[in-house]
Amino acid sequence: MFVVLPGAVVDHDLAGARVTAPDRLKAVNDVRTTLLQMVGGLVVLLGAYATWRQLRVSQDGLRATQEGYVTDRFSRAVDQVGSEKLDVRIGGLHALWRIAEQSTRDREAIISILAAYLRTHLSWPPAGPQSPAADVPINDIAPLGTRAADAQVALTALGVLCQHRE
Repeated sequence: MFVVLPGAVVDHDLAGARVTAPDRLKAVNDVRTTLLQMVGGLVVLLGAYATWRQLRVSQDGLRATQEGYVTDRFSRAVDQVGSEKLDVRIGGLHALWRIAEQSTRDREAIISILAAYLRTHLSWPPAGPQSPAADVPINDIAPLGTRAADAQVALTALGVLCQHRE
């Protein structure tokens, strides 16, 4: 390609005109140089395209890995929220809170989970052996943090997340 084609191009362009041998040789070499530059440019473009495609594939793989990681964290946090142990529930609530702050995609679901947790774990009026009578003023009831630490964490998380939504 680089041996025959440049001579044919030069002969075609000259169309039978008389040129000295050094001038013809220079013209053939100029055509070779142009062809090599075209091939080199094409190789660079193909390399850039292949690199771009590889980058896209890598980004898609990373995104899928991150989504799987968030889903795993989400599942473990929900399992912890359902635990019988108070400290495990608090840890699960904090984990959900953190996931909601990092993942806008999961924020609404976590807000719904926190609200459902509060509806089921924080009945009003408070029930139980140490619960106040129904006619006791609200200012005489012990603060929520001392009565139900897990509910306090859920309320705080819900308040912060709802502020971020606005």
